[in-house]
Amino acid sequence: MIVEFQGAPESTHAIQFATPSLGDQSYLIVSGNDGALIDPQLDIDRFEKWLAKTGTVLRWVLETHVHNDYVSGGKVLAERHGAAYVLPIGSDVTFDHSPIRDGDSLPVGLCAIRAMHTPGHTPHHMSYVLESPGTAGAGAGALAVFSGGSMLVGAVGRSDLLGPELTEQLARAQYRSVNRMVNELPDPTIVGPTHGAGSFCSTSPAADTTTSTIALEKTRNPALTAIDEDSFVSEQLSGYALFPSYYAHMGPLNREGNASAEPISLPELTPHQITDAATTAIVIDLRRGGIFAAGHIPGSVNVPMSVDAGAYIGWALPWKTELVLLSDRPADIEDIRVQLHRIGVRSIVGVVDDGLKKWLAEGRPVTSYRTATFREMAEESPSTIVDARDPLESRISALPHTVNIHFSRIAEELAHVGPGTVWVHCQSGYRAAIAASLLARADREVVLVDDDFANRAD
Repeated sequence: MIVEFQGAPESTHAIQFATPSLGDQSYLIVSGNDGALIDPQLDIDRFEKWLAKTGTVLRWVLETHVHNDYVSGGKVLAERHGAAYVLPIGSDVTFDHSPIRDGDSLPVGLCAIRAMHTPGHTPHHMSYVLESPGTAGAGAGALAVFSGGSMLVGAVGRSDLLGPELTEQLARAQYRSVNRMVNELPDPTIVGPTHGAGSFCSTSPAADTTTSTIALEKTRNPALTAIDEDSFVSEQLSGYALFPSYYAHMGPLNREGNASAEPISLPELTPHQITDAATTAIVIDLRRGGIFAAGHIPGSVNVPMSVDAGAYIGWALPWKTELVLLSDRPADIEDIRVQLHRIGVRSIVGVVDDGLKKWLAEGRPVTSYRTATFREMAEESPSTIVDARDPLESRISALPHTVNIHFSRIAEELAHVGPGTVWVHCQSGYRAAIAASLLARADREVVLVDDDFANRAD
């Protein structure tokens, strides 16, 4: 998507690169022939294709913060294109880079990019203000602010990713940072956050739109509509959902700067090779929950194909688990490879792109379990029901006689699952499909409630 700026010099605009698997956006600011890229992911080919297509010369690669939700492609891109790699001062990385401080300004074509320290998502977080010529630092010439994980569209970046000891301090900083932006930048300023709808880095569901303006955020951003700082902080601290376990590995990888941008090979496995691989690897079956339930390779885990299935794979399994990807649609295999690449998962040992065709043709065993609706669950009144949703969701709308075990905690909390057949539900059936397959892998008899929670019988 091309983002136009009102009153900008000729040939000045930004290209927004959406990353739905993460709920994130990256931005290539273009002014004349010069380019500055903000918060790129590790699948760098899409950025390089655009640079080559337009003849844009990459001058700067900037990070708003050391990311906790994906592996950055910034260092690789800067090295390949001879650009400066710019990180906020205090980022504590182990490689050479260009540190930037609050108020520093970088020329890009006919404009300038000014750093604005906006702590809250992380202590070192910087937003980047694109300014018209001759107005650097004045605020009135601001065309856009690329706000990373600070001011989001109708939300703010969460402040709990670095541990409980920093959470309240960062939440207070977030309130002040967002208020600083609206106090220093004019109403028409475009707001281009990195985190958006679908990002687990947002404190609350961000709007489906990916950009905003300062004027709009004054009417809907929780840091601006709260009565005061204390009420904002209280609301934030009570509203944090769980975040993916793989986040713990993203910051260290980004500080080391050694991630490879090269794609891994995906060897296609025979049924015999699948059996051999399964001694150390887990088969990830990307087919829909109901199809998986009807017949699947024993011990496999179901993560139905979706725009963010890669994040759920990284969340459901221990870090560096060896994986075999299975789908009945070849395009899904490549999609998931890219999704996993973005979060640093390179432990794919093989793939199967024809579903169970070869497996069944050789007469190899499959296993299955039942699916049901909420109505059927109400009629049968099972004694053991697992709610695989986030604890926040469960507290708001729990069904009677259920135990809440988040899908990512199934293996750790098996002892809390009651006896007999386990019925598993969530909000839409997606997370329940993952949880049911993990329970079946642990030799529990399961029933997948493959239904929307709106159909429940209260």
